[in-house]
Amino acid sequence: MTERSRENEIDTYPHWRLEQWEAAAPPGRVDHLYVHWSAHDYQSVFPAYHFCIAGDGDGSIVVVNTHDVRENMRDVAEQPQRPYAAHTRGRNAYALGISIMAMREATPADFGDYPLTEPLVDALCLVTAKLAQAYGVPLDAEHVMSHAEAALHDGYFGTGPDERWDIARLAPDRRPLVPSDATRVGDELRVRMLRFRTS
Repeated sequence: MTERSRENEIDTYPHWRLEQWEAAAPPGRVDHLYVHWSAHDYQSVFPAYHFCIAGDGDGSIVVVNTHDVRENMRDVAEQPQRPYAAHTRGRNAYALGISIMAMREATPADFGDYPLTEPLVDALCLVTAKLAQAYGVPLDAEHVMSHAEAALHDGYFGTGPDERWDIARLAPDRRPLVPSDATRVGDELRVRMLRFRTS
């Protein structure tokens, strides 16, 4: 097995079934949380994110901690050669990335063989809500957003090779992708996250 393939194996990293995962929160500053999909299959995980929401092959959802959160608890631009999770272009300082493993070869009209599912989206919202609570990050559009919303703010929203649209749709739709898709779905995800917040 090559080094690259080991990097994408769930068993390479600490991982838990969703119902057993708790937000262990090493002390430090976290200002923002960004949610994604990986544009790969359900079982390949990536250290560009801190937490991957994956399928373990038997139908269970697992939370995989693929990157040390402490490495992003700094201004990464000051020492870009030091390791950090590069999940959201230009927005990785004091920020965590959480991603659903899904959407390989997806388009806005066809989510392909690895589409988003309601259980995966709920798992993403649960994990993000717990991390927000652990780090005191407000569950609002300024502090918790999708990569699509960040791309919209920063001028690279879309489906091109250097553009991003995750997560601008929760289901395929034949109509053209538009910026309001990103903001509408971002709002919906934050509402779902709020339901998982505990008092």
